[in-house]
Amino acid sequence: MKNSLFWRMFSAFMAVLIVTILVLSFTMVALMRAERQEALEAEVRVQARDLAQLMQVRDVTSYWLFDPSVASSAAVNRKIDEIQDTYDAEVWLVNASGYAVILNGDQVSEETLRDERVIEQIKRVLSGEEIRLQGLTGALTVTIGVPWRGANGAAVMGAVLLNVSVDSLAVDYSDLIRYSLLAGILALTLGAALTLVIARRQTRPIRQINEAVQAFAHGDFDRRVDIPGSDEAAQLAQSFNGMAEEIGRLDQSRRSFVANVSHELRSPMTCIQGYVQGMLDGTIREDEREKYLGTVLSETQRLTKLVSELLDLSRFESGKIPLDKTRFDIDELILSVLFKFEQRIEAKGIDVEISFKEQPCFVMADSARITQVITNLIDNAVKFAAEKGQIVVWTHVVDNLCYVTVKNDGVGIPAGDLPFVFERFYKVDKAHTSGGGTGLGLAIAKRIVEQHGQTISVASSGGLTSFVFTLEKAGE
Repeated sequence: MKNSLFWRMFSAFMAVLIVTILVLSFTMVALMRAERQEALEAEVRVQARDLAQLMQVRDVTSYWLFDPSVASSAAVNRKIDEIQDTYDAEVWLVNASGYAVILNGDQVSEETLRDERVIEQIKRVLSGEEIRLQGLTGALTVTIGVPWRGANGAAVMGAVLLNVSVDSLAVDYSDLIRYSLLAGILALTLGAALTLVIARRQTRPIRQINEAVQAFAHGDFDRRVDIPGSDEAAQLAQSFNGMAEEIGRLDQSRRSFVANVSHELRSPMTCIQGYVQGMLDGTIREDEREKYLGTVLSETQRLTKLVSELLDLSRFESGKIPLDKTRFDIDELILSVLFKFEQRIEAKGIDVEISFKEQPCFVMADSARITQVITNLIDNAVKFAAEKGQIVVWTHVVDNLCYVTVKNDGVGIPAGDLPFVFERFYKVDKAHTSGGGTGLGLAIAKRIVEQHGQTISVASSGGLTSFVFTLEKAGE
Protein backbone atom coordinates (compact mmCIF):
# COMPACT_ATOMS: atom_id res chain seq x y z
CA MET A 1 0.00 0.00 0.00
CA LYS A 2 2.91 2.37 0.60
CA ASN A 3 3.65 2.25 -3.13
CA SER A 4 0.07 3.13 -4.03
CA LEU A 5 -0.82 6.34 -5.84
CA PHE A 6 -2.50 7.68 -2.70
CA TRP A 7 0.63 7.37 -0.56
CA ARG A 8 2.88 8.72 -3.30
CA MET A 9 0.59 11.71 -3.75
CA PHE A 10 0.28 12.21 0.01
CA SER A 11 4.06 12.02 0.46
CA ALA A 12 4.65 14.45 -2.40
CA PHE A 13 2.13 16.92 -0.98
CA MET A 14 3.67 16.66 2.49
CA ALA A 15 7.20 17.14 1.14
CA VAL A 16 6.11 20.26 -0.74
CA LEU A 17 4.24 21.49 2.33
CA ILE A 18 7.23 20.98 4.65
CA VAL A 19 9.62 22.71 2.27
CA THR A 20 7.17 25.58 1.80
CA ILE A 21 6.68 26.02 5.56
CA LEU A 22 10.45 25.96 6.18
CA VAL A 23 11.12 28.51 3.44
CA LEU A 24 8.32 30.78 4.66
CA SER A 25 9.44 30.44 8.29
CA PHE A 26 13.07 31.29 7.52
CA THR A 27 11.96 34.15 5.30
CA MET A 28 9.63 35.49 7.97
CA VAL A 29 12.32 35.26 10.68
CA ALA A 30 14.85 37.00 8.43
CA LEU A 31 12.43 39.79 7.52
CA MET A 32 11.32 40.34 11.10
CA ARG A 33 14.92 40.35 12.28
CA ALA A 34 15.84 42.92 9.62
CA GLU A 35 12.81 44.96 10.62
CA ARG A 36 13.82 44.87 14.28
CA GLN A 37 17.40 45.75 13.31
CA GLU A 38 16.17 48.77 11.38
CA ALA A 39 13.92 49.78 14.25
CA LEU A 40 16.84 49.55 16.73
CA GLU A 41 19.10 51.65 14.52
CA ALA A 42 16.27 54.16 14.05
CA GLU A 43 16.01 54.31 17.83
CA VAL A 44 19.75 55.06 18.12
CA ARG A 45 19.35 57.78 15.47
CA VAL A 46 16.55 59.33 17.54
CA GLN A 47 18.86 59.37 20.58
CA ALA A 48 21.50 61.16 18.52
CA ARG A 49 18.94 63.71 17.41
CA ASP A 50 17.80 64.25 20.98
CA LEU A 51 21.39 64.90 22.06
CA ALA A 52 21.84 67.33 19.14
CA GLN A 53 18.68 69.11 20.22
CA LEU A 54 20.04 69.49 23.75
CA MET A 55 23.27 70.97 22.34
CA GLN A 56 21.20 73.39 20.26
CA VAL A 57 19.25 74.51 23.33
CA ARG A 58 22.54 75.35 25.12
CA ASP A 59 23.46 77.55 22.09
CA VAL A 60 27.12 77.10 22.80
CA THR A 61 29.73 78.62 20.57
CA SER A 62 32.39 76.70 18.82
CA TYR A 63 35.10 77.68 21.31
CA TRP A 64 33.45 75.76 24.15
CA LEU A 65 35.07 72.58 22.98
CA PHE A 66 38.47 73.93 23.96
CA ASP A 67 37.10 73.92 27.48
CA PRO A 68 35.01 70.81 27.92
CA SER A 69 33.68 72.01 31.23
CA VAL A 70 31.67 74.64 29.36
CA ALA A 71 29.68 71.89 27.73
CA SER A 72 28.79 70.27 30.97
CA SER A 73 25.15 70.46 31.85
CA ALA A 74 22.91 68.11 33.72
CA ALA A 75 20.67 67.46 30.72
CA VAL A 76 23.51 66.75 28.30
CA ASN A 77 25.34 64.55 30.78
CA ARG A 78 22.21 62.55 31.58
CA LYS A 79 21.53 62.01 27.90
CA ILE A 80 25.08 60.90 27.23
CA ASP A 81 24.99 58.53 30.22
CA GLU A 82 21.67 57.13 28.99
CA ILE A 83 23.05 56.49 25.50
CA GLN A 84 26.15 54.79 26.85
CA ASP A 85 24.28 52.64 29.35
CA THR A 86 21.59 51.59 26.89
CA TYR A 87 23.61 51.13 23.69
CA ASP A 88 27.23 50.97 24.93
CA ALA A 89 27.97 53.75 22.45
CA GLU A 90 30.99 56.03 22.13
CA VAL A 91 29.77 59.63 21.80
CA TRP A 92 31.68 62.15 19.68
CA LEU A 93 30.88 65.83 19.94
CA VAL A 94 32.43 67.66 16.99
CA ASN A 95 32.50 71.45 16.52
CA ALA A 96 32.30 73.26 13.21
CA SER A 97 36.09 73.35 12.88
CA GLY A 98 36.34 69.58 13.20
CA TYR A 99 37.65 69.47 16.79
CA ALA A 100 36.10 66.54 18.62
CA VAL A 101 35.82 65.17 22.13
CA ILE A 102 34.30 62.00 23.46
CA LEU A 103 32.03 61.33 26.39
CA ASN A 104 34.51 61.95 29.20
CA GLY A 105 35.81 65.13 27.58
CA ASP A 106 38.91 63.55 26.12
CA GLN A 107 39.91 64.74 22.71
CA VAL A 108 39.58 62.26 19.84
CA SER A 109 43.05 61.17 18.83
CA GLU A 110 44.74 63.16 16.09
CA GLU A 111 45.41 59.91 14.22
CA THR A 112 41.69 59.25 14.04
CA LEU A 113 40.88 62.81 13.01
CA ARG A 114 43.48 62.65 10.23
CA ASP A 115 41.83 59.53 8.74
CA GLU A 116 40.41 60.61 5.37
CA ARG A 117 37.27 58.52 5.81
CA VAL A 118 36.61 60.09 9.22
CA ILE A 119 37.21 63.59 7.85
CA GLU A 120 34.90 62.91 4.89
CA GLN A 121 32.05 61.65 7.09
CA ILE A 122 32.41 64.51 9.59
CA LYS A 123 32.22 66.97 6.68
CA ARG A 124 29.03 65.31 5.49
CA VAL A 125 27.44 65.78 8.89
CA LEU A 126 28.72 69.36 9.27
CA SER A 127 27.12 70.09 5.89
CA GLY A 128 23.75 69.19 7.44
CA GLU A 129 23.50 65.52 6.33
CA GLU A 130 22.74 62.55 8.57
CA ILE A 131 24.93 59.50 8.07
CA ARG A 132 24.94 55.80 8.83
CA LEU A 133 27.83 53.49 7.94
CA GLN A 134 29.74 50.55 9.30
CA GLY A 135 33.49 50.27 9.78
CA LEU A 136 34.35 53.94 10.26
CA THR A 137 36.09 53.40 13.62
CA GLY A 138 36.27 49.60 13.50
CA ALA A 139 35.07 46.68 11.41
CA LEU A 140 32.43 45.80 14.02
CA THR A 141 31.21 49.34 14.68
CA VAL A 142 28.24 51.21 13.25
CA THR A 143 28.46 55.03 13.20
CA ILE A 144 25.35 57.20 13.20
CA GLY A 145 25.86 60.93 12.87
CA VAL A 146 23.48 63.92 12.98
CA PRO A 147 24.23 67.69 12.92
CA TRP A 148 23.30 70.16 15.62
CA ARG A 149 22.47 73.72 14.85
CA GLY A 150 22.50 77.05 16.55
CA ALA A 151 19.64 78.42 18.61
CA ASN A 152 18.04 79.93 15.52
CA GLY A 153 18.18 76.50 13.83
CA ALA A 154 19.89 77.82 10.72
CA ALA A 155 23.69 77.34 10.91
CA VAL A 156 25.26 73.96 11.68
CA MET A 157 27.30 74.39 14.86
CA GLY A 158 28.62 70.85 15.12
CA ALA A 159 27.91 67.16 14.92
CA VAL A 160 26.92 64.28 17.19
CA LEU A 161 28.42 60.90 16.21
CA LEU A 162 27.45 57.72 18.02
CA ASN A 163 29.78 54.77 17.49
CA VAL A 164 27.86 51.62 18.45
CA SER A 165 29.23 48.11 18.29
CA VAL A 166 27.47 45.61 16.04
CA ASP A 167 26.92 43.36 19.05
CA SER A 168 24.97 46.15 20.78
CA LEU A 169 22.72 46.40 17.76
CA ALA A 170 22.33 42.63 17.40
CA VAL A 171 18.72 41.48 17.64
CA ASP A 172 17.79 38.49 19.76
CA TYR A 173 15.48 36.53 17.51
CA SER A 174 15.18 33.36 19.59
CA ASP A 175 11.60 34.36 20.34
CA LEU A 176 10.97 34.73 16.61
CA ILE A 177 12.21 31.18 16.01
CA ARG A 178 10.00 29.91 18.80
CA TYR A 179 6.90 31.61 17.44
CA SER A 180 7.74 30.56 13.88
CA LEU A 181 8.23 26.98 15.04
CA LEU A 182 4.84 26.93 16.75
CA ALA A 183 3.16 28.47 13.68
CA GLY A 184 4.96 25.97 11.44
CA ILE A 185 3.79 23.01 13.52
CA LEU A 186 0.20 24.25 13.45
CA ALA A 187 0.38 24.86 9.70
CA LEU A 188 1.95 21.44 9.13
CA THR A 189 -0.75 19.71 11.16
CA LEU A 190 -3.54 21.50 9.35
CA GLY A 191 -1.80 20.97 6.00
CA ALA A 192 -1.36 17.24 6.69
CA ALA A 193 -5.08 16.89 7.43
CA LEU A 194 -6.05 18.81 4.29
CA THR A 195 -3.48 16.88 2.23
CA LEU A 196 -4.95 13.60 3.46
CA VAL A 197 -8.43 14.68 2.42
CA ILE A 198 -7.26 16.02 -0.95
CA ALA A 199 -5.15 12.94 -1.72
CA ARG A 200 -8.07 10.63 -0.94
CA ARG A 201 -10.42 12.75 -3.02
CA GLN A 202 -8.04 12.94 -5.97
CA THR A 203 -7.30 9.22 -6.00
CA ARG A 204 -10.92 8.09 -5.49
CA PRO A 205 -11.71 8.29 -9.25
CA ILE A 206 -8.60 6.23 -10.02
CA ARG A 207 -9.71 3.60 -7.51
CA GLN A 208 -13.18 3.52 -9.05
CA ILE A 209 -11.78 3.14 -12.55
CA ASN A 210 -9.34 0.49 -11.36
CA GLU A 211 -12.19 -1.49 -9.80
CA ALA A 212 -14.16 -1.20 -13.04
CA VAL A 213 -11.16 -2.37 -15.07
CA GLN A 214 -10.75 -5.39 -12.80
CA ALA A 215 -14.45 -6.13 -13.26
CA PHE A 216 -13.93 -5.89 -17.01
CA ALA A 217 -11.06 -8.35 -16.76
CA HIS A 218 -13.52 -10.84 -15.24
CA GLY A 219 -16.06 -10.36 -18.03
CA ASP A 220 -18.37 -7.83 -16.36
CA PHE A 221 -18.85 -5.42 -19.28
CA ASP A 222 -21.80 -3.66 -17.65
CA ARG A 223 -19.63 -1.87 -15.06
CA ARG A 224 -19.61 1.93 -15.31
CA VAL A 225 -17.87 4.76 -13.44
CA ASP A 226 -19.86 7.75 -12.17
CA ILE A 227 -17.62 10.76 -11.48
CA PRO A 228 -19.43 14.14 -11.52
CA GLY A 229 -17.83 17.35 -12.73
CA SER A 230 -15.91 18.41 -15.81
CA ASP A 231 -12.28 18.05 -14.69
CA GLU A 232 -9.73 15.56 -16.03
CA ALA A 233 -10.98 12.79 -13.73
CA ALA A 234 -14.56 13.26 -14.92
CA GLN A 235 -13.39 13.32 -18.54
CA LEU A 236 -11.41 10.14 -17.92
CA ALA A 237 -14.53 8.53 -16.47
CA GLN A 238 -16.55 9.59 -19.50
CA SER A 239 -13.87 8.20 -21.81
CA PHE A 240 -13.82 5.00 -19.80
CA ASN A 241 -17.60 4.66 -19.98
CA GLY A 242 -17.46 5.30 -23.71
CA MET A 243 -14.79 2.64 -24.02
CA ALA A 244 -16.92 0.30 -21.91
CA GLU A 245 -19.87 0.87 -24.22
CA GLU A 246 -17.68 0.15 -27.23
CA ILE A 247 -16.16 -2.94 -25.65
CA GLY A 248 -19.60 -4.21 -24.71
CA ARG A 249 -20.82 -3.56 -28.22
CA LEU A 250 -17.77 -5.24 -29.73
CA ASP A 251 -18.22 -8.23 -27.45
CA GLN A 252 -21.82 -8.50 -28.52
CA SER A 253 -20.73 -8.05 -32.12
CA ARG A 254 -18.09 -10.76 -31.68
CA ARG A 255 -20.65 -13.18 -30.30
CA SER A 256 -23.07 -12.29 -33.05
CA PHE A 257 -20.27 -12.64 -35.61
CA VAL A 258 -19.36 -16.10 -34.39
CA ALA A 259 -23.01 -17.14 -34.38
CA ASN A 260 -23.59 -15.70 -37.85
CA VAL A 261 -20.46 -17.25 -39.31
CA SER A 262 -21.44 -20.58 -37.79
CA HIS A 263 -24.93 -20.26 -39.27
CA GLU A 264 -23.72 -19.10 -42.69
CA LEU A 265 -21.23 -21.95 -42.89
CA ARG A 266 -23.41 -24.63 -41.39
CA SER A 267 -26.37 -24.17 -43.72
CA PRO A 268 -24.55 -24.69 -47.05
CA MET A 269 -22.27 -27.35 -45.61
CA THR A 270 -25.27 -29.27 -44.26
CA CYS A 271 -26.92 -28.96 -47.64
CA ILE A 272 -23.81 -30.12 -49.51
CA GLN A 273 -23.26 -32.99 -47.09
CA GLY A 274 -26.87 -34.15 -47.41
CA TYR A 275 -26.90 -34.13 -51.19
CA VAL A 276 -23.49 -35.81 -51.51
CA GLN A 277 -24.48 -38.42 -48.97
CA GLY A 278 -27.75 -39.04 -50.87
CA MET A 279 -25.87 -39.56 -54.10
CA LEU A 280 -23.38 -41.92 -52.50
CA ASP A 281 -25.91 -44.14 -50.74
CA GLY A 282 -28.32 -44.17 -53.70
CA THR A 283 -31.08 -42.15 -52.06
CA ILE A 284 -30.89 -39.69 -54.93
CA ARG A 285 -31.61 -41.37 -58.26
CA GLU A 286 -29.12 -41.22 -61.12
CA ASP A 287 -31.41 -39.07 -63.26
CA GLU A 288 -31.73 -36.47 -60.46
CA ARG A 289 -28.03 -36.15 -59.67
CA GLU A 290 -27.40 -33.37 -62.17
CA LYS A 291 -30.02 -31.17 -60.52
CA TYR A 292 -28.61 -31.75 -57.03
CA LEU A 293 -25.03 -31.29 -58.24
CA GLY A 294 -26.10 -27.85 -59.49
CA THR A 295 -27.39 -27.08 -55.99
CA VAL A 296 -24.11 -28.30 -54.49
CA LEU A 297 -22.18 -26.09 -56.92
CA SER A 298 -24.34 -23.08 -55.99
CA GLU A 299 -23.79 -23.65 -52.28
CA THR A 300 -20.07 -24.14 -52.86
CA GLN A 301 -19.91 -20.85 -54.74
CA ARG A 302 -21.79 -19.20 -51.88
CA LEU A 303 -19.26 -20.59 -49.40
CA THR A 304 -16.39 -19.38 -51.56
CA LYS A 305 -17.91 -15.91 -51.73
CA LEU A 306 -18.48 -15.87 -47.97
CA VAL A 307 -14.91 -16.88 -47.18
CA SER A 308 -13.54 -14.41 -49.73
CA GLU A 309 -15.58 -11.55 -48.26
CA LEU A 310 -14.56 -12.52 -44.72
CA LEU A 311 -10.91 -12.39 -45.73
CA ASP A 312 -11.41 -9.06 -47.49
CA LEU A 313 -13.18 -7.59 -44.46
CA SER A 314 -10.44 -8.83 -42.15
CA ARG A 315 -7.74 -7.28 -44.34
CA PHE A 316 -9.61 -3.98 -44.62
CA GLU A 317 -10.07 -3.76 -40.85
CA SER A 318 -6.38 -4.52 -40.26
CA GLY A 319 -5.28 -2.02 -42.91
CA LYS A 320 -3.25 -4.65 -44.75
CA ILE A 321 -4.72 -3.82 -48.16
CA PRO A 322 -2.93 -0.74 -49.54
CA LEU A 323 -4.85 1.61 -51.78
CA ASP A 324 -3.77 2.15 -55.38
CA LYS A 325 -5.21 5.59 -56.02
CA THR A 326 -5.53 6.74 -59.62
CA ARG A 327 -7.48 9.41 -61.50
CA PHE A 328 -10.56 8.02 -63.22
CA ASP A 329 -14.09 8.96 -64.31
CA ILE A 330 -16.53 7.81 -61.63
CA ASP A 331 -19.51 8.14 -64.01
CA GLU A 332 -17.94 5.75 -66.48
CA LEU A 333 -17.20 3.27 -63.68
CA ILE A 334 -20.82 3.37 -62.48
CA LEU A 335 -22.10 2.65 -66.01
CA SER A 336 -19.80 -0.35 -66.36
CA VAL A 337 -21.11 -1.78 -63.07
CA LEU A 338 -24.73 -1.22 -64.10
CA PHE A 339 -24.19 -3.26 -67.26
CA LYS A 340 -23.31 -6.28 -65.09
CA PHE A 341 -26.79 -6.14 -63.55
CA GLU A 342 -28.64 -5.66 -66.85
CA GLN A 343 -30.29 -9.09 -66.84
CA ARG A 344 -31.47 -8.84 -63.22
CA ILE A 345 -32.74 -5.31 -63.79
CA GLU A 346 -34.71 -6.36 -66.87
CA ALA A 347 -36.04 -9.46 -65.10
CA LYS A 348 -37.68 -7.28 -62.40
CA GLY A 349 -38.73 -4.61 -64.87
CA ILE A 350 -36.81 -1.93 -62.95
CA ASP A 351 -36.51 1.54 -64.44
CA VAL A 352 -32.98 2.91 -64.01
CA GLU A 353 -32.54 6.70 -63.96
CA ILE A 354 -29.01 8.02 -64.37
CA SER A 355 -28.17 11.64 -63.61
CA PHE A 356 -24.64 12.67 -64.56
CA LYS A 357 -23.17 15.99 -65.62
CA GLU A 358 -22.21 16.46 -69.23
CA GLN A 359 -18.57 16.76 -68.28
CA PRO A 360 -16.76 13.69 -66.91
CA CYS A 361 -16.45 13.60 -63.11
CA PHE A 362 -12.91 12.59 -62.27
CA VAL A 363 -12.01 11.36 -58.78
CA MET A 364 -8.81 10.23 -57.06
CA ALA A 365 -9.36 6.76 -55.58
CA ASP A 366 -8.64 3.06 -55.90
CA SER A 367 -10.86 2.12 -58.84
CA ALA A 368 -10.91 -1.61 -58.03
CA ARG A 369 -12.10 -0.97 -54.47
CA ILE A 370 -14.63 1.67 -55.50
CA THR A 371 -15.96 -0.82 -58.06
CA GLN A 372 -16.52 -3.18 -55.15
CA VAL A 373 -18.45 -0.46 -53.26
CA ILE A 374 -20.67 0.46 -56.20
CA THR A 375 -21.29 -3.21 -56.99
CA ASN A 376 -22.49 -3.86 -53.44
CA LEU A 377 -24.76 -0.80 -53.43
CA ILE A 378 -26.34 -1.53 -56.82
CA ASP A 379 -26.70 -5.22 -55.90
CA ASN A 380 -28.68 -4.19 -52.80
CA ALA A 381 -30.72 -1.68 -54.80
CA VAL A 382 -31.69 -4.31 -57.38
CA LYS A 383 -32.34 -6.93 -54.71
CA PHE A 384 -34.69 -4.75 -52.62
CA ALA A 385 -36.30 -2.64 -55.36
CA ALA A 386 -39.97 -3.27 -55.98
CA GLU A 387 -41.11 -5.18 -59.05
CA LYS A 388 -41.19 -2.65 -61.90
CA GLY A 389 -39.74 -0.17 -59.44
CA GLN A 390 -37.06 2.44 -59.94
CA ILE A 391 -33.37 2.87 -59.22
CA VAL A 392 -31.72 6.29 -59.35
CA VAL A 393 -27.96 6.71 -59.65
CA TRP A 394 -26.48 10.20 -59.76
CA THR A 395 -23.31 12.10 -59.00
CA HIS A 396 -22.66 15.73 -58.13
CA VAL A 397 -19.72 17.77 -56.91
CA VAL A 398 -19.62 20.08 -53.89
CA ASP A 399 -16.36 21.90 -53.30
CA ASN A 400 -13.64 19.22 -53.53
CA LEU A 401 -15.89 16.22 -52.96
CA CYS A 402 -17.80 14.05 -55.39
CA TYR A 403 -21.07 12.64 -54.00
CA VAL A 404 -22.33 9.31 -55.36
CA THR A 405 -25.97 8.41 -54.63
CA VAL A 406 -27.73 5.08 -55.22
CA LYS A 407 -31.49 5.17 -54.49
CA ASN A 408 -34.23 2.60 -54.89
CA ASP A 409 -37.88 2.24 -54.02
CA GLY A 410 -39.32 -0.74 -52.19
CA VAL A 411 -40.25 -1.64 -48.65
CA GLY A 412 -37.45 0.51 -47.25
CA ILE A 413 -35.39 -0.02 -44.12
CA PRO A 414 -37.06 0.28 -40.69
CA ALA A 415 -35.76 3.18 -38.61
CA GLY A 416 -34.60 0.76 -35.91
CA ASP A 417 -32.38 -1.07 -38.42
CA LEU A 418 -30.71 1.99 -39.97
CA PRO A 419 -27.89 2.33 -37.39
CA PHE A 420 -26.83 -1.29 -37.96
CA VAL A 421 -26.96 -1.80 -41.74
CA PHE A 422 -23.16 -1.45 -42.05
CA GLU A 423 -22.41 -4.08 -39.41
CA ARG A 424 -21.11 -7.52 -40.33
CA PHE A 425 -23.78 -10.14 -41.07
CA TYR A 426 -26.57 -7.70 -40.31
CA LYS A 427 -29.55 -8.37 -42.52
CA VAL A 428 -32.71 -6.29 -42.63
CA ASP A 429 -34.40 -9.20 -44.41
CA LYS A 430 -34.21 -11.64 -41.52
CA ALA A 431 -36.03 -14.36 -43.47
CA HIS A 432 -33.53 -14.11 -46.41
CA THR A 433 -36.46 -13.88 -48.85
CA SER A 434 -34.71 -11.32 -51.00
CA GLY A 435 -31.71 -13.43 -51.96
CA GLY A 436 -28.66 -15.26 -50.73
CA GLY A 437 -26.55 -12.36 -49.51
CA THR A 438 -23.86 -12.88 -46.90
CA GLY A 439 -24.53 -9.73 -44.91
CA LEU A 440 -20.93 -8.54 -45.46
CA GLY A 441 -21.28 -6.35 -48.55
CA LEU A 442 -22.20 -3.10 -46.80
CA ALA A 443 -19.66 -3.68 -44.04
CA ILE A 444 -16.95 -4.07 -46.71
CA ALA A 445 -18.22 -0.99 -48.56
CA LYS A 446 -18.01 1.09 -45.38
CA ARG A 447 -14.44 -0.06 -44.64
CA ILE A 448 -13.33 0.75 -48.20
CA VAL A 449 -14.83 4.24 -48.12
CA GLU A 450 -13.36 4.94 -44.67
CA GLN A 451 -9.95 3.72 -45.84
CA HIS A 452 -10.18 6.46 -48.48
CA GLY A 453 -10.79 8.95 -45.67
CA GLN A 454 -14.38 9.53 -46.81
CA THR A 455 -17.89 8.84 -45.47
CA ILE A 456 -20.87 6.69 -46.41
CA SER A 457 -24.41 7.06 -45.07
CA VAL A 458 -27.88 5.59 -45.50
CA ALA A 459 -31.37 7.09 -45.30
CA SER A 460 -34.75 5.47 -45.71
CA SER A 461 -38.21 7.00 -45.62
CA GLY A 462 -41.54 6.38 -47.32
CA GLY A 463 -40.26 3.26 -49.07
CA LEU A 464 -37.27 5.09 -50.62
CA THR A 465 -33.78 4.03 -49.56
CA SER A 466 -30.64 5.93 -50.57
CA PHE A 467 -26.95 5.30 -49.97
CA VAL A 468 -24.54 8.23 -50.37
CA PHE A 469 -20.77 8.15 -50.23
CA THR A 470 -18.07 10.70 -51.02
CA LEU A 471 -14.81 10.61 -52.95
CA GLU A 472 -11.98 13.08 -53.41
CA LYS A 473 -12.41 15.09 -56.57
CA ALA A 474 -9.34 14.88 -58.80
CA GLY A 475 -7.68 17.99 -60.18
CA GLU A 476 -8.06 18.98 -63.78
